Amino acid sequence: MPRHSTPVPRRGSALVLVLVLTFAMAALALSAIYLSASGSTLSRLYERERDFRYAAEAALAIGKSRVNRDTAFAMGLADTGYTTILSNASLTDASGATIPRVKVDLYVGITGDTVGIYGQFLTLISRAYDAGGTRHVRRLDLSMESFSKYGMFVDTFPAALCYGTGEFIRGRAHTNTTWRSCPGAPGPTYFDTVSAVTAVTGTATYTFPSLTGVSRIPYPTVAKLASLPTYATAGSLNLAPVSGTLAALSSGGFNVSGSASAGAVPRGTRVYFDTVDVNGDGLIAEEDGMMMIYDLALGMDTASLRADLPTAGLTISHPVLQHQCGASFTIGTQREFFPISRFREAWVRARVRGSTAPTVSNADTTSMRNADAAAITLILSYSTARCYPIGDPHLMLAERMIDGTCNLWTAASVGNAYGWGAQALGCAATQRYGGSDTTFRPTSWRCQIYQAAVAPGTGQCTTAGGVAAAPVNVGSWRAWTGAALPAIATTRMQAVEAPYLWPMFKPYNLNAKGVIHFTSGPIYASGTFRGNMTMYVIGVVNFIDDLLYDQDPAVVVCRNFLGVIASGQIMVADNSMNRPRTLPSGTVRFLSPNYHFLLNAVAMSLTGDFGVEGWNNGPSIAAGPQATVCGATSTSGGCINQTGGTINRKFVNATTGGPGLGLRENRSVDPCQLTNRKPPFFPVTGRYLDNKYYEIDPNNIETGSDVRSLFQRLRGRIGP
Repeated sequence: MPRHSTPVPRRGSALVLVLVLTFAMAALALSAIYLSASGSTLSRLYERERDFRYAAEAALAIGKSRVNRDTAFAMGLADTGYTTILSNASLTDASGATIPRVKVDLYVGITGDTVGIYGQFLTLISRAYDAGGTRHVRRLDLSMESFSKYGMFVDTFPAALCYGTGEFIRGRAHTNTTWRSCPGAPGPTYFDTVSAVTAVTGTATYTFPSLTGVSRIPYPTVAKLASLPTYATAGSLNLAPVSGTLAALSSGGFNVSGSASAGAVPRGTRVYFDTVDVNGDGLIAEEDGMMMIYDLALGMDTASLRADLPTAGLTISHPVLQHQCGASFTIGTQREFFPISRFREAWVRARVRGSTAPTVSNADTTSMRNADAAAITLILSYSTARCYPIGDPHLMLAERMIDGTCNLWTAASVGNAYGWGAQALGCAATQRYGGSDTTFRPTSWRCQIYQAAVAPGTGQCTTAGGVAAAPVNVGSWRAWTGAALPAIATTRMQAVEAPYLWPMFKPYNLNAKGVIHFTSGPIYASGTFRGNMTMYVIGVVNFIDDLLYDQDPAVVVCRNFLGVIASGQIMVADNSMNRPRTLPSGTVRFLSPNYHFLLNAVAMSLTGDFGVEGWNNGPSIAAGPQATVCGATSTSGGCINQTGGTINRKFVNATTGGPGLGLRENRSVDPCQLTNRKPPFFPVTGRYLDNKYYEIDPNNIETGSDVRSLFQRLRGRIGP
């Protein structure tokens, strides 16, 4: 029989497979639908997130534009809180359509160093939100641009003036009118951008393209600086200089005022910056920056403060020449200064013969004893010859008097008076030495030291006929009015000098705010500066000698920063320390160790300019070691080698009238200026620069109270 297979029953397996596949496909479809919906939802969420972020950042841009465009708004902000620029405002997108369901608030306030000593921020805070609450918060800090960043700023540039060949400006330059370089190649050299509101004209070498048509930068006014005297008062640095005129002081019939005229002469005040290592740690920190103040007596001429000699017609009896000019000699290890008025005495000439640098021959000292033009020229021919301002410690032999028993002369002294170590008295050898930076005297006296044409000098104060005469008090250093400094070792400073040091910074001046204020001018300034300070003078500032930082600002960046603001002009004095002088013999000499003018500071004149006295005058020295040449151009006083900036209100003052005249400009920017740093309270331009940008947690900025609290924290305050 045939064999047949029997089929195995498979009940519903195909149906199950179909159902599984159907459900799987349905699940995939549902997943695709769900993912598509989620993607669409996420896309909408991202779009909303983008809208909030855009709104918050757009609000910041609106605020930044507002404060840069409307300087009166930003500068007028009360520094006690903040103000609102936008409230519940809507914004539009790039197409002009209103962004739906997004509102913004924008707040602005002054934060950071709200007092303004070193720099303030303008903080903008924007809040983007909808009905559900705050979504995005952004913060932008803007630095206030300082005038101190400019190497040269000129509000009004006169058509008659221009920068010429051989002049250099190594910093940012700007004018609110037209910037003018002189025609003719090669012209001046500018190492940074030159910008002008109208045009840039003339021939010059530009490191960067010049900019024209830029916005005007409002110039600060005296009113804007009204708070500075208050800050100076807090640190006992709000000072009134001496003033007034009186007939020239005389001693024994000699005019000793410093003026060639016996008529009414003006008195004045000098500020001298110095450094003292008070705690003896071997470092000159900011707290070691000091100043000293010297006040002339009535009847003394400011020519003595300036160590001023006439440009022509100088006579051998001129009081500044006799008492403030001379030469230094190295005796042992000490450098000693001897004024012309004392070379008539045998002990002085004997001591000078012992000098090792410079060396002095017997023949020279024999000639020095003569009270004539040739003797003066010989004394001033040494490389160490120079003049000092009245009151300088080096002038001890001309300003420290003794009585007949070799004791110090005071206002109560009686009897005949003599110069320190006088020949006639036979004072001890310990009293016979020249002046140095350690021979300080609080009070200066002056008389005519015996100068007969033939008789040997005695060192006595006399009349022209050799009759004894009393010295007169010609000025004194002003004592510090605050808490006494800690004891300073005598190896670092004489005890007698310490009370006359004016500390400018903490901890020796606990209430110092970084401001010195003089209620009037002129103020005569020089010295070595340490610290960060603004000196504000209601009047003229006159630089009688170099004013330098304690270290080169190009080497140690932002160690020091000095701002000098004057309501009047700022001038480089045409005096014996800044310019050569023609001696009675006709010889032209530079009576200073430096044949250029050196300045480390940013100088601003609120109503005038930074200029040079006698810019169209000589004399000049064409050859030899004292040649006064700036670059390849001869001048009278060499270069104005300034590291810092010059900000002029009305015009640019001429500094030279041509070859052999005045001084030429050679200005460099302080590297600290490139960081927008500024001296304390130095004026700002009203423009703002991006500094820092932050994202803030929206949960912290929900209410007006939250905003107020944030601004208080940014200003270093707590509480309501």
